[in-house]
Amino acid sequence: MATQVAELSAQEASRADPLFGKMLDIDGHIYLPVEVYEDLTKGMGPNPSLDFYKRHLQSDEYKDGLARNKTDIFGVKGMAALGATDVEGRLEALDLMGVKAQLAFSQAIGNEMRVNSHVARATNRGINDYYLQWAKGASGRVWPAINLNMTEVDWAIEELDRVLKIGNVGGINMPCAAPPGGTSPAHSQWDPFWARLEEANVPALIHLGGGGLISQPDPDPMFPERAWGNAESLKGAPAERGGGEEAISPYFLLVAHMPAELYLQTMVMGRVFERFPNLRFGVLEFGTTWLGECARRMDQWADFQVRVVGRHFDMKPSEYLRKNVRVGPFFHEPLADMINHYGMKELYCYNTDFPHLEGSKDPIRKFRQRLASLPEDYAQDFFVDNGRWLMPYVDAA
Repeated sequence: MATQVAELSAQEASRADPLFGKMLDIDGHIYLPVEVYEDLTKGMGPNPSLDFYKRHLQSDEYKDGLARNKTDIFGVKGMAALGATDVEGRLEALDLMGVKAQLAFSQAIGNEMRVNSHVARATNRGINDYYLQWAKGASGRVWPAINLNMTEVDWAIEELDRVLKIGNVGGINMPCAAPPGGTSPAHSQWDPFWARLEEANVPALIHLGGGGLISQPDPDPMFPERAWGNAESLKGAPAERGGGEEAISPYFLLVAHMPAELYLQTMVMGRVFERFPNLRFGVLEFGTTWLGECARRMDQWADFQVRVVGRHFDMKPSEYLRKNVRVGPFFHEPLADMINHYGMKELYCYNTDFPHLEGSKDPIRKFRQRLASLPEDYAQDFFVDNGRWLMPYVDAA
């Protein structure tokens, strides 16, 4: 039997999975059509990714991908993937992948949510409008994560109110390269923001790229500062693809989790989840091997605060993570080892990163392998139930 399963293609293996058609994918991506991308970001200056996409659409690689994107649903990545830009194709792709619903992030320039300028905020609003309109045809199966520039508090709250009123919002994707509005996200000036998300039952999200990209120039912020990666031995010759330097640098993916870890720590230790107990929070594509030690350090420090300083927390930080946070692991991470060592099995959710290159070409089978030593019923948690907590609107749609 094992030999027969191994001989199946990724697509055949996915169809044979008992949870096929029920899975929830908490991290997909929607590409802007090139002409839309160019129009919506024209005020933001040079855009190497746009230049790449223009070249790529004329390439043999793109044409080959289009020709086989239905028979190799997990193998064809980028703009040639089925449903990379269009709603109808994306719904067909979800059917082929066995995904009931997907939380999908925008494939925009990114600095429209990190740069503090009128142009950036106007660009951010235009991109949001495009994705919310796009989602109207998705039949409640593709939910866009809306990028939100948070450099000005009043504007961020106003834009949040606006997009929530429009509807079809799968989550609010926040930048994490710099303190939002010049303060910690735990500062009281952000309490109205968290209150609105809690009331709307829409998750707050941070995603890889929100902490800045090494391929972007200043004034686009990055954490850690770009200069830390400015060494010949830490750079790579970017591949002919969007985000090439990030993908192949020996530096970027080792530090990319740092803004996410810091953001999460300030939310927990700053009592945001204590003040807003029903707030949902997702951390996507930063990897998860750092998470267990992060939780243990916070627990130890909270215990010290209680014993030495007399500062009381209603729950342990790790308990807040279990209650309020969900994460998307990489397919190559040792999930069973992390869960056995640190617990927090509620946090981990299935994700494809479709159609990005960082996602696996065989995600269901590879995640199954990572979970093989855990109790059999945990697959239901990982592929379906944990993700449902981050996407509460799916069953209501």
